[in-house]
Amino acid sequence: MHRIACLLALVVFTGVASAYGADVETITHGRAVDLDAHLVAGKYVLFDFYADWCGPCRALEPRLLELAGRHPESLALRKVDIINWDSEVARQYRLSSIPYMELYGPDGARIAAGDAGSVLRRLQSSLGAGGKPGEPSGRGSAVVPVIAIGAIFAITVGLVVRRRRSSKTVRRGANGAAILPPIDTAADPGDPAIWFVLLQGSLDGPFTRAQLGELLRRGVLDATSTARRRGDASWKPVKDVLA
Repeated sequence: MHRIACLLALVVFTGVASAYGADVETITHGRAVDLDAHLVAGKYVLFDFYADWCGPCRALEPRLLELAGRHPESLALRKVDIINWDSEVARQYRLSSIPYMELYGPDGARIAAGDAGSVLRRLQSSLGAGGKPGEPSGRGSAVVPVIAIGAIFAITVGLVVRRRRSSKTVRRGANGAAILPPIDTAADPGDPAIWFVLLQGSLDGPFTRAQLGELLRRGVLDATSTARRRGDASWKPVKDVLA
C-alpha cells in the first residue's frame, strides 16, 4: 500500500509538472553534484535538496511544482535527492536538515540559501507578485490544488497503513530510531551494519544482514520491502540482500 501511494503521488506530481510545461529535473540521487553545471542562463534556478522519507519535503512538492509551472520561462527547478545523511551529496553540502534550498539568479549568481521558507520568499519576491503560489493564473490552475491534495492524501494513507501494520513490532527511542528486541547474532566482520530500510515512513538503520533477516521473520519487514546499502543510491529487495 505504501508503494502504491508513493507511486500514485509520483505520477500525479509528474502530471502536474507536465501539464504546466514546468522546467523540473532530478539531477542526482545521492551522488556528489556540481550545481553550477545545472544553471540555466536567463532563468532563476531553485535547487531543492530532499529525500523520499522526508515528510516536509513531500508536503512542499505540490507548491514547488505549481510555482515552476507558473513560470516555465523564468524558473527552473532542480531536485537533489540526498538519499540519506551519509550520501556523497549530503556530505558535500554538509546538510543537517532538509528541505534545504539554494537559489541562483538569471546571471548565475547565488542569491539565497537555507531553509525552504526563507528561500521561497526570496524567490517569490524576485519573480514578482505574479509568482505567488496558490494565486489563480490562467486555465487549469484551479485543478492543481485538488490534484495536490489527492496526492498528499494518497501518501498519508500509505504511511498510516504501514504504521499500523508495524507499530506492534517496532518501538522507537527518543531520537526516533527503531529499538529492536535483542537479536542473538555473533559479531561477524563479513556482515557489517551497512543496510538501511524504510520503517513507518522513516529511514532506519544501519542493520546487518542478520538483523534484516530477523526483522523479516518478525513481520516488521515483508516480501515487498527493500534495503539500501550505505552510500548507494539504489534499493534492492531484502530477499536479494539475504540471498
